[in-house]
Amino acid sequence: MSVSWIAPSALIGLALVALPIVVHLLARHHARVVAYPSLRFLRETQLAVWRRRSIEDAALLICRIAIIAVTALALAGPVLQTPARTASHAKRTSRAIVAIDSSERSAIAAVSEGALTSATFTRPIVADALADAVRWLDRQPPSAREIVVIGELRRGAIDESDLAPVPPQIGLRFVPGALSPQPEQTMSILARREGVLMRIDRLVHLDADATRVSETGNTPVPGDLVRIVAAPRDAELAAAALRAALDAGVPWADFERRVLIEWDGAAQPPPAGSAQVIRMPVPAPVASAADAVRDVLANVTRPGLKEPVTISSEQLARWTRPPGAPAADAPLSDEGDRRWFWAAALALLAVEWWLRRSAPAAQAATNAPVEARVA
Repeated sequence: MSVSWIAPSALIGLALVALPIVVHLLARHHARVVAYPSLRFLRETQLAVWRRRSIEDAALLICRIAIIAVTALALAGPVLQTPARTASHAKRTSRAIVAIDSSERSAIAAVSEGALTSATFTRPIVADALADAVRWLDRQPPSAREIVVIGELRRGAIDESDLAPVPPQIGLRFVPGALSPQPEQTMSILARREGVLMRIDRLVHLDADATRVSETGNTPVPGDLVRIVAAPRDAELAAAALRAALDAGVPWADFERRVLIEWDGAAQPPPAGSAQVIRMPVPAPVASAADAVRDVLANVTRPGLKEPVTISSEQLARWTRPPGAPAADAPLSDEGDRRWFWAAALALLAVEWWLRRSAPAAQAATNAPVEARVA
């Protein structure tokens, strides 16, 4: 069991408990005027030069000190971290919904039902929406956190690289939506055919349960559209990797863009003009060099084609994971036991008011005749 604070800086207010003490010490007490016929009957006495001030109305002073202390503690927002409270945090969920394409509002509402807090994020690039969702979840109160991806989960709509930046303690869940009819789409491939770099245009027929591809034309492109440079010891491997990647074909959308791949350790390449320079480490093991180069080229210009075939349920199951335990550093903005301190402050205010009202009556009762003296 431990105590956390919502606003610990408010504890500075505890220093204000010195104010009522100072006020009570410096308060002037007026002498009582007593009518007396003659001063000759008064006994002389010697008054001390320094009179030690004593605190009167100690109960009232203690009550005022307690009011200030309890108010400062209430503003600081104490949170008693008990095992029961920690278990209750794990039972509630903060849910971020990433909507792909145009998900129905009713489906989004159904997914958000039962969550402690929920928000929907939609961006043209799914990775950006996921990043927004992670930042929003980091600001939520203690609870299990999860991201629900909802919409048309087609091949190409989302992949493992988009999900990689999501922290492992954030759960992932997928709710596929109904696939809407898609027109035929054209996709261009950059590939090498018989030693010549070609632009291959493919017509993609999007059927309900399959994707049929047919080539509509091949056009030669400059051979230096994509180049690679490496250190002398890696030059042969780099050239072979680039040839293998282009022989397999790479989706390409901008054939006006030249690309220069530079492996680590390469000498300063010649000026590439307007070419895009991509620096990458030497792949290891060497057997994966062609795949590494192809992956780099595939991210240069993405055609953005989404096939009508849904991502398999087996793949979604591999990506799915349950939410982890609530984050230890989650903000406590909606938590706190401060309400008990506010109730105590109100009760003390009532006691303080009663003490002030009863003080005059007590003082009148003590005003009995006393022996008068004069200095």
